[in-house]
Amino acid sequence: MRLHPIGVVRTGYDRPEVTPPQATENPDEPGRVVLDERFVEGLDGLARHRYAWLLTWLHAQTDEEAYEMRVVPRGLEGTGQTRGVFATRTPNRPNRLGLSLVKLLDVTGNVIRFEGVDLVDGTPVLDIKPWSQGSDTPPPLLAGR
Repeated sequence: MRLHPIGVVRTGYDRPEVTPPQATENPDEPGRVVLDERFVEGLDGLARHRYAWLLTWLHAQTDEEAYEMRVVPRGLEGTGQTRGVFATRTPNRPNRLGLSLVKLLDVTGNVIRFEGVDLVDGTPVLDIKPWSQGSDTPPPLLAGR
C-alpha cells in the first residue's frame, strides 16, 4: 500500500511540542492547505461546507518506532494512569495518521484557508473530506456514550 500526499498544511508552528494538540484548543488560529495543482478540480463544491476533515501524515513526529501500546493521556499526567494508545489522541502511534476538523474560511484556486490549527507547518495532506452533520454526528442513542 502506498499513500501519496495531495498537498501540505501551512501554519505558524515549526515543531510538534509547540503545536496545539487539538484544533478545538486553537479554534481561531488561521492555517491553510496548499493543494497540488493537479487536484484543484477536486475542490469544486468544498467551499459550500462549513467544516472539513483533514487526513494528514504526522511527519514531524520523531522516530517512527517510538510508540507504546499504553500511554499517559493528556489530563492524566502525574496520576500514573495509562490508556491503550487507540483510546487516546496521542500522535505517537503505529501509523502517524492525523485527523483534524477545521473550519473552512475560503477556497481559492489550490489554497484552502481554515481556522483551528493543530498541525505543524509542512504536514502532508493525504485527503480532505467535508464534515457532514448527518454522517459525522452520532445518533442520539450513542451521543451520551
